[in-house]
Amino acid sequence: MNLSINSIKIFLGYGIAIFPLFLLIGPMVAEIFLLFLIFISLFFIIKEKEGNFLKNKYLFFFSLFYLSTLISTLINFYNFDYSKSAIFYFRLPLFIISVWYILNNFNIFTKKLLFFYTLFFIILILDSLYQYYSGQNILGYEILKNRISSFFAEELILGGFITRIIPIFLIILIMNNKINGHNLNITFSILISLAILIVYLSGERSSFFLLFLFLIVTFFICKYLRKFLLVTTLIFSILALIVSNFSFSKNVNPGNRMFVKSYNQIMGHGDERYEEHKQKFFNKIYFFSHDHHGHYLLSYKIFKDFPIFGTGAKGFRYLCRNKLYILEKDDGCSTHPHNTYIQIMVSNGIIGTSLILFALFYVTKEIFLSRKRINSSLIFDKIEVSKAIILTSIFINLWPLIPSGNFFNNWLSMIYSYPVGFYLYFNHLNEKKTS
Repeated sequence: MNLSINSIKIFLGYGIAIFPLFLLIGPMVAEIFLLFLIFISLFFIIKEKEGNFLKNKYLFFFSLFYLSTLISTLINFYNFDYSKSAIFYFRLPLFIISVWYILNNFNIFTKKLLFFYTLFFIILILDSLYQYYSGQNILGYEILKNRISSFFAEELILGGFITRIIPIFLIILIMNNKINGHNLNITFSILISLAILIVYLSGERSSFFLLFLFLIVTFFICKYLRKFLLVTTLIFSILALIVSNFSFSKNVNPGNRMFVKSYNQIMGHGDERYEEHKQKFFNKIYFFSHDHHGHYLLSYKIFKDFPIFGTGAKGFRYLCRNKLYILEKDDGCSTHPHNTYIQIMVSNGIIGTSLILFALFYVTKEIFLSRKRINSSLIFDKIEVSKAIILTSIFINLWPLIPSGNFFNNWLSMIYSYPVGFYLYFNHLNEKKTS
């Protein structure tokens, strides 16, 4: 019996370890594993009377946010299809707790996992470069909208995916003593710089910005990683200068998209026809772009009518074409407002927005406390450093001043929740160490 129980935990442990692979294969595969993980973890938590996983301030906070989402959606019930993402959102807090539980009961940070992630990154990098130079990847997926996507095919989320798994890879390297603050591991520095290069070549501007925000904050927090991060950034810069000059098509120009196009969109160059009915900030700039500017103006109009509880998880999508809110020339309407905080402001109202702002404040405070502990320590504490890295990973997901995907999207919700379970695990280890 004990053998079968241990086998299940080992299966779940390796499943959590390679969860990013499930996300790459598709949200359905990741969702099936997530539900299985929750069911089995809750069974063992109750069976083994591990009440600390269910009776803690973190689950209480996650439950408050879920209730905020559920209540706002039920108050503004449009139809089941528009409400199901909110109704079943409870699985995300349970997923976080399940990840924490399995990490606490099974050591995933082995050499086997290091080998898997190294191979995973190498394949993803080589496939992306092949697509960038030949116009299609090894499976025949072609470049779309002048942007590479590798195995994600029509989903242009390659850069966002890599941005979110680089922190996990760094933690695996640290837990396997490949990065220890003393020796510079040039092999893994090159590998990570190539991964950063792929984010750049993908043309995903938000992901590229968030990745560099991650590197900057990590540099700020941890003195032991500064040499590694500087060398990695330098290698990336050299590679970007070389690789950007050679591509499948002249239209595939990440530098132009990252910088020139972004500047033109913010200044409104080419969108002068809209200025008669959509005033720029200070009469000079748009908030990221003309389209994003419209989303935010329309969101504010809707929010004013639903300030406390919001409109529900998909309320923006349902109401944005209503004649009470729609802007001139049908500007601003979309599936979601393309900014996490504005989306939650519209969907969850002041209550939900207060909760996510509290989460941002909490993570920021923890980052400063972690920096203080790391920099005052005379030794390389890989648990504290890993905790700092995962905190920074959560921080970039909560960063407010950036266009973003649909917060309630299934795939994005899972990739946002995944590192939170790691944070609870490392935080628990630290608490046991100091108690």
